[in-house]
Amino acid sequence: MDELDRKIEEALSAEDRDLLDRFGEQGLFAQWFSVYDGKMRWIAVYATVLTFVLFGAAVYCGWKFFAATVALDAARWGAGAVVLMVMVGFLKIWFWMRMESNRILREVKRLELQIARAAR
Repeated sequence: MDELDRKIEEALSAEDRDLLDRFGEQGLFAQWFSVYDGKMRWIAVYATVLTFVLFGAAVYCGWKFFAATVALDAARWGAGAVVLMVMVGFLKIWFWMRMESNRILREVKRLELQIARAAR
């Protein structure tokens, strides 16, 4: 904790500290599962299912790549495996970006609450 965080902590009342503890930073798994909350839940579920399907297809393509006896077939299966794994990577990046946007929205909501309470 740096100097600014310590000064903010000292300036808070007991009620504000309790609120901050209740709505404080989430751990990795809590952030991960928060992607499945809210109005965009169906997109997260779809992306999860799609990720597993694409990964399974990439594993299959990789298996066929190593089993191929003709170089052209091996190149095709290998290209398919690479493209599918890139797609899996893009979906993982989307998940991490969604987790980060949820974290930022959570902080903005905390600030809105603190401003509303200070305005009373």
